[in-house]
Amino acid sequence: MNVFILAAGRGERLRPLTDHHPKPLLAVDGHPVIDHTLERLKRLPIHRIIVNTWHLAEMLEDHLTRHPHWRRQIVISRETELLETGGGIRNALPLLGDGPCLAINGDILWDFDLEPLVARFDPAIMDALLLLVANPAGKKGDFTFLDDTPGPLRRCRAEDPQGWTYSGIQMFTPQTLAGYPIAPFSLNRFFDDALPKKRIHGILLPGTWSDMGTPATLAAAREHWKFPLQIGAN
Repeated sequence: MNVFILAAGRGERLRPLTDHHPKPLLAVDGHPVIDHTLERLKRLPIHRIIVNTWHLAEMLEDHLTRHPHWRRQIVISRETELLETGGGIRNALPLLGDGPCLAINGDILWDFDLEPLVARFDPAIMDALLLLVANPAGKKGDFTFLDDTPGPLRRCRAEDPQGWTYSGIQMFTPQTLAGYPIAPFSLNRFFDDALPKKRIHGILLPGTWSDMGTPATLAAAREHWKFPLQIGAN
């Protein structure tokens, strides 16, 4: 299985920290956040890890190519313009192969056992299987289940009693994005095209998750997480 880590973004909400460091290299417990992700991936049978880069690309690439465990399996997908989440994956299709792939946002911390996510993914009935988490405070949620969980999703509506937040972790078939242009676009476009066909499914797993998109969430993550990851670890 191949893994794609989305790591190209500018990190606007975290400026000025990201003026001098790409967001995946911001430290939590003395280690870059991307190293927390790479540590968790040791538990999975991985062939190749593709990482897209753009903002301060050389700094991130230098760090990754010196990683003590993964350096020989990391492949860089350098972008000449910021292609966003969907465009970044579309641009990397030649590197991702034809089989199911795991995609992970480069600015999250998590301790899920991802084996059930990998095992549950069925490309015959799914274009993507999204790992969903409980909503952070003040957030309504991104998706809700059509029927049972795990199962097909739809977008949350204001009147829905329960919604869930997309964690930034998914299984997907890379070639389902082959019809999209190599241009900036969000993965939400891909999701919204496939949701009416019931091809976007969701799953809930026990574990802890943090987003590092803002100064407040970064500060909270630094209070909570330790390296090596211990919360929920087996």
